[in-house]
Amino acid sequence: MSEINVNFAELQQASDDLQAAAQKIQGELDDLEGKIQKLIATWEGEAQESYHTAQREWDAEAAKMQETAAKMGMAVGAANEAFQAGEKKNAGRFGG
Repeated sequence: MSEINVNFAELQQASDDLQAAAQKIQGELDDLEGKIQKLIATWEGEAQESYHTAQREWDAEAAKMQETAAKMGMAVGAANEAFQAGEKKNAGRFGG
């Protein structure tokens, strides 16, 4: 029979770290966008349009990355809760 060992504190920390990473990614992207806006305000015509096309693609991919990190954090948190509920249920079977 295989054994499963779960450290609830480490799972919670992993969940917190992933969610913090998602927030940090978004914060860094917002900061970068603010800095870039000053620069592109001076661009005109084709250069500006080319930038906006590339930026839309970048934004879409960055949003996916941020969303994935957030979802991973929530999934790890949900797994932690499920493991804890299972532990409590099993302990209850033995009167604990």
